[in-house]
Amino acid sequence: MQIRKANGLIEEFDEKKLIKAISQTGAKIDVAYDICQYVKEKCHESYKNEPIRTDYIYRLAFKHLKNVSKAAALKFSLKRSMLEIGPSGFPFEKFLAHIWQHEGYSAITGQMVYGKCVSHEVDVIAWKENELIMVEAKFHSDAGSRTDLKNALYVKARYDDIDGNEYNINSFEEKVTHGLPIMMAKNLTEGWLITNTYFSETAKTYAGCNNLKLMSFDYPDGASLQDKIIEYSLYPITCLTTISHDEKNKLIQKDIILCQTLHNESHALSEIGIDKERVFLILEEVSTLL
Repeated sequence: MQIRKANGLIEEFDEKKLIKAISQTGAKIDVAYDICQYVKEKCHESYKNEPIRTDYIYRLAFKHLKNVSKAAALKFSLKRSMLEIGPSGFPFEKFLAHIWQHEGYSAITGQMVYGKCVSHEVDVIAWKENELIMVEAKFHSDAGSRTDLKNALYVKARYDDIDGNEYNINSFEEKVTHGLPIMMAKNLTEGWLITNTYFSETAKTYAGCNNLKLMSFDYPDGASLQDKIIEYSLYPITCLTTISHDEKNKLIQKDIILCQTLHNESHALSEIGIDKERVFLILEEVSTLL
């Protein structure tokens, strides 16, 4: 059977992808196979010979998986949850900083750095030992939006201007360690372009030829956003079903982006007007993702 993706492209349904997505949530492989079979049967009943929308497949799988394991269903919703971290790109930048922090780096967002010719606002800067990493984050709220060649060209040009300059890490470190006098000069070692959706093939090819690191929701295999989130349990609060969209936005405005953070700063729930009974239910759901 054929499916219609969020970007409008039509392709053959690959049940291996669905089974992999379900099994990555911690669900047993036989459960993943059963849900895949259920989805195919329902799609044949409802669509017959028409291409099936991927959001319809998602809803079928999510509903069925939720009956088996709520925690697995929340993890299965991860791709959609990443689209809801907005509407601006700032929460996504802070989310990325958490990834580098979990990998042993110091990390900070929204910094101005001076290149050889002009100054640049860098979304995320991460550093440790002899490494200095700078990240351009491209957030999309639409699953069909992609980061393409022109984005890769633009980001590579920025890093070319930055490359070769020495940066005094003390100016960044003060904001992380409250002024601890660590004087270190570093050169840029890696430039990254990261998106929460996907890259065009030309962007991937260009980046591969020009030493530009890429990461998207499912790329590269084994080191994608999805892989990092699962490895470090960095589930965004947008995964949760026990709080409303408005409540999620209020928490994000308080810089509470991760379920981990919400677990540690649960007082924020009462601060935005949630009663004790609901606080208990929300934290119970949060605990399934930690």
